[in-house]
Amino acid sequence: MVMRLSRLYGKQIYNTKGYYIGYVDEVLIEIDRGRGKVLVLGLPGEKVGVPYERVTAIGDIILVKAKEE
Repeated sequence: MVMRLSRLYGKQIYNTKGYYIGYVDEVLIEIDRGRGKVLVLGLPGEKVGVPYERVTAIGDIILVKAKEE
């Protein structure tokens, strides 16, 4: 799949358990491989990185695999 990185900015992120996580504030890429590495979430008062491997779907929202509890 090919998508402009600019289309990801501001998208809401939910986990696979249905909880709102935050929104995409930045996307870090690995230049030598040309693929996404980390989504940086904007949360109230902080920024948190989510490994791109946890992304399970991108559409109107972004879905990431929930942490096991």
